Amino acid sequence: MEFPIISVANIHSDFDTVSKQLFDAACKWGFFIITDHGITKADEVSELSRAFFDLPMDVKTEKMVDNSAIGYDGGKKLTSFAASEAILFGTPAGGVLGSNNLGAWWDESKRQTVEAFKAECYDLTITMMSGFAVCMGLDRDYFTRIHGHQAPGHTLRSIKYPKFDSRPQEGQLPRLSSHTDWGSLTFVFTKQAGLEIQDPQDRWFHVPVVPEGIVVNIGDALSLWTGRTLKSTLHRITWENLPPDQDRYSMAYFSQPNNSAQLNSLSKSGEIVPIPLTYGDYYKVRYHLTYGAHTDSKTGEKILEDIDPAMAQAVHDLGVADAGSLRSNTLVAV
Repeated sequence: MEFPIISVANIHSDFDTVSKQLFDAACKWGFFIITDHGITKADEVSELSRAFFDLPMDVKTEKMVDNSAIGYDGGKKLTSFAASEAILFGTPAGGVLGSNNLGAWWDESKRQTVEAFKAECYDLTITMMSGFAVCMGLDRDYFTRIHGHQAPGHTLRSIKYPKFDSRPQEGQLPRLSSHTDWGSLTFVFTKQAGLEIQDPQDRWFHVPVVPEGIVVNIGDALSLWTGRTLKSTLHRITWENLPPDQDRYSMAYFSQPNNSAQLNSLSKSGEIVPIPLTYGDYYKVRYHLTYGAHTDSKTGEKILEDIDPAMAQAVHDLGVADAGSLRSNTLVAV
């Protein structure tokens, strides 16, 4: 079975044809690779991220990830979600420039570079979601009108999977847990192999590396809105595919709807099926389960507020998050 690799060079001049190719791939796989995309800032931001990861640990942990999805995710203890460290740049457009949760190393010039890269990604996601709507017979702005520059914003996560002296004990710390993404569209930028996804037959498939290509996948929210016509697919990285003596760098841009967007679904007949949750509700639960174990490096206190157990249960009951196996992550010493 051939994995979809699609040129989007003509996405504006031949909108319907390219959109149909993307739509078919999203329906069948939930994952695909795009080429000729016109995004120019990826290498520059990747170099900044690598330089940041090389800084001393006390510099990196100066500002741990907070409720705005800005800051460092890592340290001497890692979450049981992944054997990785990361720097997050969340918030609506422009929020990185004024954030007080990035250390002094992230000066105005570096922040502007990050914002410019996020803007390039945003523009392309809006075009692609317009195409999905058209392919489903919906208004062109059906999805895009709830993807404005409002909270929680669109998040860039730069990631390093570091080398280890030895592999952690079985079940203690995965390279990257099997999971689905929360929002609408994810763009992954990497020059290294390792990512696996579930293919249309629910077998694990190694995603190829295409020079200058972007790995794209559908998130839970967009899958729900389309009545799961578009697939939110499980993906992971294993210790077998990325052994302890190797490191790996990647960047993931997460396109997310506005907090106020209702997580309604579409039936096969095109009718709206109401779901009593907003994306803000969904996001808060997923965010807390991923990052809620983090503590302030100085006080030792938890950074995030607890979530309502009933809300967490409601998200679990949707059955789309992590393909129904929603879980909370803990801290693991490394």
